[in-house]
Amino acid sequence: MTDHSNGHSPLLQPSRPEVRLKAKAVSRGIAIGRAVCLFGNDRQYYRIDIPEKKVESELRRFRAAVRLSGRQLKKLIGADNHKHSATGVEIFETHKMILEDSAFISKIENTIQERLTNAEWAVKLVTDEYVSRFKELDDEHFRDRFVDLEDVSQRITNALGGGHRVKVRLDDDAIIVAKELRPSTLVELYEGAPAGLITEHGGWTSHSFILAREVNIPAVTGLKKILRRLDTGDRVIVDGFAGQVILNPSDETVREYRHEAKRTRPIEIPTDARSSQPLKTLDGREITIRANADLPTVYRRSTQFGVKGIGLFRSEFLFNRFGGFPTEKQQYEAYRRLAAVVGDDGVKIRTFDIGAGQLVDRNDDRERNPALGLRAVRLSLAYPKQLRVQFRAILRAAHNCSVDIVIPMVSSVAEIRDVKAILEHERDRLERSGIECGDPGLGAMIEVPAAVLIADNILAETDFVCLGTNDLIQYLLAVDRDNETVANWYRTLHPAVLKAIGIVVEAAESANKPAILCGEMAASPFYVPVLVGLGVRELSMNVNAIPGVRRLIAGIAYEEAVGLVETISTFRTTLDVENTVRKTIVEKWAHLYPPEFLDIRRH
Repeated sequence: MTDHSNGHSPLLQPSRPEVRLKAKAVSRGIAIGRAVCLFGNDRQYYRIDIPEKKVESELRRFRAAVRLSGRQLKKLIGADNHKHSATGVEIFETHKMILEDSAFISKIENTIQERLTNAEWAVKLVTDEYVSRFKELDDEHFRDRFVDLEDVSQRITNALGGGHRVKVRLDDDAIIVAKELRPSTLVELYEGAPAGLITEHGGWTSHSFILAREVNIPAVTGLKKILRRLDTGDRVIVDGFAGQVILNPSDETVREYRHEAKRTRPIEIPTDARSSQPLKTLDGREITIRANADLPTVYRRSTQFGVKGIGLFRSEFLFNRFGGFPTEKQQYEAYRRLAAVVGDDGVKIRTFDIGAGQLVDRNDDRERNPALGLRAVRLSLAYPKQLRVQFRAILRAAHNCSVDIVIPMVSSVAEIRDVKAILEHERDRLERSGIECGDPGLGAMIEVPAAVLIADNILAETDFVCLGTNDLIQYLLAVDRDNETVANWYRTLHPAVLKAIGIVVEAAESANKPAILCGEMAASPFYVPVLVGLGVRELSMNVNAIPGVRRLIAGIAYEEAVGLVETISTFRTTLDVENTVRKTIVEKWAHLYPPEFLDIRRH
């Protein structure tokens, strides 16, 4: 909610007319700055100007990426497991020929040298030039070969992610613009503190926007072909309240939004939200609040709100930071630093929740539906090498520290048992080597319908469960959470969602084990009374949501929340549930909410 413009130099009257575009707000706040356009899919990048003295090191980085790409293609061509047809081998042979084209490679190297730019940007410029030539050819067979060129270009760009990256800090007023923003890219960019985010695709529960809300970056989405509407360096305003982007704003518009940004700055946190005492409802039911945090600095900020540890650390955010899978040493150091900050309240580390497309050896294997494909625990068990590395790092970090493991996308007891066997094997290896390790608890993410229905069996195999409501709603209602065209079907208070949460909470109570709700539901005061009434005792949320949720819980009675749930459990439609929740809030708890809260339809 801060004015992110630098405010130092006066703005010149824009040469192009002001344009206002309607968007969907996904992180509150106002940002005024200049666009930085991101390109790429698996590896996202933008233009970086490099000093002349860095040209040689950038060329070495590019050449290393070309060699790595060549090794990957050679491995794919020589595969003897009948994985690829003769046509597939022919395609990879074509890609190898493109990669070995000295004119193509030399032109990229010359672009780096002459334009003093990073390798990723040089690859893009040269590829775009070649693609435009291909598209002008009369021969359809050759004209369509631009697809192969783009595939090779992407392979090189992905390989560049595994090498040394140019260190750069974004300008204070940088507003990131992308077709779709990967969470790991945002973590990498966060070190440069972007002022705002604009994307074409994404939804309220996208991991990138969850992170944006955690670190107070205004963001909007749903702007089709946005990269064609502006260029890097263009002046732009992001309105994360009204859901609007303003291109080429006039001086008057900039002054208006600077005033609005100051007016909407966060209010002082009330004393009762800072309390370190146990959090209880008015009638004495204790509720534990944990933080979803991926950076030690973010968790430190949450300690003033009385949080009890980290309920979800998304380890895949280390992925881009280290240019692919981090080593055991890199992971150990990251986990250990986090555990030291959190102390006895503990940190729950979710194992890599990534898809097959992020494995270097599987870049050729595009999945039609990644959300239902080889990802999360399935990928870890299919390719256990990296899971073993991660387990060793966690076991070492858990020595004399409170660290637990969370397995994502569990759908069967067999998966948990397979994971346990790998964990115990790695523990034995460490102990035989004389390396000290801890005894982390093991939990499962409940985020697919199958896991809900066998929650009691899963709890019998684990120490706790985490309810990931973002994915649970997606899978339960068959609605892509990142697809803005079906956003109206993603209904958090759908009767089926409430029943699913109730089943898991009841199973956890029967097993006398914790059930931590760590999805976006936990962060919204609109849903919190419902969760309390359903029996949820532990909530984990982004840091910025904690003060409001804490104040709300301390101001409601558990008995009232149970009564609300008993009423809405008789309804058959989501609309009836939503209207009753809103009516109850207005009648009983309106004093606990900001005045504008109930006017906002999206919570």
